[in-house]
Amino acid sequence: MEPTEENDVRLRRVIGDRAVVSRAWITRYTGAGRSTVARWYALRHEQPEGRRHPERVVTVDRVDYYDQEAVEAFWAAHQKAVGTARLGVSGRRSGPGHGEPSGGRRVSAERALAVEVALAELRRAGGYRRGLAARLTRAHGGGASTWERAVNTARTTYDAEITED
Repeated sequence: MEPTEENDVRLRRVIGDRAVVSRAWITRYTGAGRSTVARWYALRHEQPEGRRHPERVVTVDRVDYYDQEAVEAFWAAHQKAVGTARLGVSGRRSGPGHGEPSGGRRVSAERALAVEVALAELRRAGGYRRGLAARLTRAHGGGASTWERAVNTARTTYDAEITED
């Protein structure tokens, strides 16, 4: 919720002698999305002590506030560990390793096995036949979309093998 005079959501307050900030302030300060900031807080206990999102200090009119100095220290530690000054729209660094064709993600063992099964079927059949992913889903179980991706990957490999010959 964007702060306005009507809804009285304040980005920053001073309570006693302590400056406290809302999640809306944290999103503006870090450049992260609201869901990313919420995830940092929800998963704070899974992070090392020095990189944990700070605990909530106070709640005013159903808005949580966090110690500003603790948030700034958390953000500095997060930047150092993640290696980014400001996050992109998705809340993560862009570039290889995040699904782009140039780097790609590591493939899970299950996915690699599914691609191998699909590739073996393509070789046996002498090429792609419509409905292959559905047949593999029925025969081996799992999700249809998983087998569709495996068949598409296997087709690329199979086509590359054919053109090499």
